Amino acid sequence: MVRVKNVKMYKKRSLQLIRLAIELAKNNNIELARMYIKLALLYSRKLKFKIPIEYKRLFCRKCFTPLIIGITERRRIKNKVLVRTCLYCGWTRRYKLQYKTTNKKSKS
Repeated sequence: MVRVKNVKMYKKRSLQLIRLAIELAKNNNIELARMYIKLALLYSRKLKFKIPIEYKRLFCRKCFTPLIIGITERRRIKNKVLVRTCLYCGWTRRYKLQYKTTNKKSKS
């Protein structure tokens, strides 16, 4: 197997493609945005590098649609759990919310 020398270049390009897909989805060009995300994932699979979690959470795992709140995604909070639903395919993902606790000082 031939190893590509410029993996960093492809990783940078794949992250750029995901950002461009988000912008295209905001302008109602969903199909082209989905193709950009598929291409970015193809780069990461072929060249064996990981896409950061911040970028992985920006698109649907099932239909590769960029997730934009109110346009392609619905967010609900139920019992300290964030439920994200893709409005195109119905894919759901749940994240446990962690609230920061503050130390309340008693006034005396």
